[in-house]
Amino acid sequence: MTDNYRAVLEQARHAFAEKDPAAMAQACGAGLQLYPPFSLREIILPYLGQFYRAAWPTGEVTNYGSQEEASLPASLVILHYLCRGRGTQPTGKWIGFPDLWGGQSFRAAFESRALQPLGKIFHQRWNLFATSMEQLGGRPARDFSKGYLLFALPRIPVLCLLNPGDEEVPSRGNLLFDAVANDYLETEDLAVLGEMLTRRLTRLVEKDQRR
Repeated sequence: MTDNYRAVLEQARHAFAEKDPAAMAQACGAGLQLYPPFSLREIILPYLGQFYRAAWPTGEVTNYGSQEEASLPASLVILHYLCRGRGTQPTGKWIGFPDLWGGQSFRAAFESRALQPLGKIFHQRWNLFATSMEQLGGRPARDFSKGYLLFALPRIPVLCLLNPGDEEVPSRGNLLFDAVANDYLETEDLAVLGEMLTRRLTRLVEKDQRR
């Protein structure tokens, strides 16, 4: 899997180098830093509560704060987002993962890797869920009493829902995407994004438990 990720990453870096960095930044709601007279450019953008920089033309993605290289999945999602972004604004219309383009093909994996762990880690723990979402930059969602809105990327808002359950009813999590999500990422990348979101929330919970 790692070798496959690296091969796809090299393809993404090549595609990234072929595009205009200013146009990518504008279309995707990201910032752009210039280093004259050198040709280096850096696109700065948030992803799941942390800021990253994508260096153009190399396509190297690093964490803005720690300067550490981003993980392979994070690098792929960020580069694909920048290369694919069409500049369309979020609509506020929410759709489930199966309703994304080809979503049914990835549905089982998405539920097992993103939704089921989300429900399990926050079973009867709504307050912890709320605190964790806020740590990632989420805010309570209007019209959803058990939901948080998080901009996973500048043009990709995600509605994170949790039914915390009780002694008899198991908790259940769900992630809804804005209708423009496929204008920025393929559905397979959105599945990775959802899995990474659940993992980050899990790490926040584990960190809280170690205190």
